[in-house]
Formats: sequence, structure tokens, C-alpha cells
Amino acid sequence: MTQRLLGAARVFASNYQIVVCDDPFTPLDDEQNWDAEKTKRGFAGVPAFRMIGTEADLNDHWVELVSCDRPPSSDEWQRITCVHFHSGSGRIHVMSVIDSDPPISADIERGDYAVYAAAQNLGIDQSSLGETGKLSDAEIAERRDIEWHRLFLVPGKPEFEGRVVDR
Repeated sequence: MTQRLLGAARVFASNYQIVVCDDPFTPLDDEQNWDAEKTKRGFAGVPAFRMIGTEADLNDHWVELVSCDRPPSSDEWQRITCVHFHSGSGRIHVMSVIDSDPPISADIERGDYAVYAAAQNLGIDQSSLGETGKLSDAEIAERRDIEWHRLFLVPGKPEFEGRVVDR
């Protein structure tokens, strides 16, 4: 699989969600927001503004965005959630719902994509490990024993949306 890193950053996943969007200021209607069905499938929103669920209570995650030519291997990830993403602007942003300045932004081709949100160590954070110190960005980037996410951006509309793997 060919991968190209588009960006990586610490993301505060306010209300247990990471946003992947074309425009950070896209308004959502109530029916596009979270409900029981959307919570079960792991995401909410519309193709230009997706909210993907997280687990750890501190909501402090390292997130990497990569472009690639095919989906990630289901053997390598604890959870993979697939969503249809559409960029009409040729931009992709990864952020919190409370961010005004996305920590990850990249130029991409306009069009449809599958975003495979892959996660490891769901629900594990510093608090659950009994740690109290604040990690720097460099330190959280290196930690693979706490919840972290890699978003795989694959060209084309996905055939399936929802949880691909959930162990």
C-alpha cells in the first residue's frame, strides 16, 4: 500500500468525536447530528462534514491523515470506521468540533473519497493508566499505548459505510 502523510497533530476530540470536513464552518441540521443509530455505526454528519466517534475520556488523541491507494488492513487495527467524504473545495481538514483553526489541513483533488478512520487502544488514555502529567505534542505522537487514530484517505466513493472492524 502506498501512503503519503498529509498531516499529523494532537486533536482534542470534544464530545468524543473527530471532525473530517471540507469547510470547518459547514452548518449541520439536527437530523445530521448524532442519534442512537449514528452512534452505533460510529459516525454522523454529511459527506462534506463527518464526525467520527472516539472512546477515551480525556479526548486527547494523536491523529495522522494519510492519502493512500487502498483501505488499511483489518488485521492491523482495533477499529476501522469507513465514511464517504466529499471535497468540493479541494481541501480536507481534521479537527475538533470546537476548533476554529483545524490542526490538520491539506490540499487534495476535488471529489469523492472513502475515509477509513483506524484506531488503536480505544478508551485508553493517561487517566486510565494512572498518569497525571501533561504530554507534549512530541510525547503524545510517540505514545502507542494510548488511543490514537490514523485516517486513510482513499480516492472514490466507498461501497460500505460504518464499522468495518470493531474488536
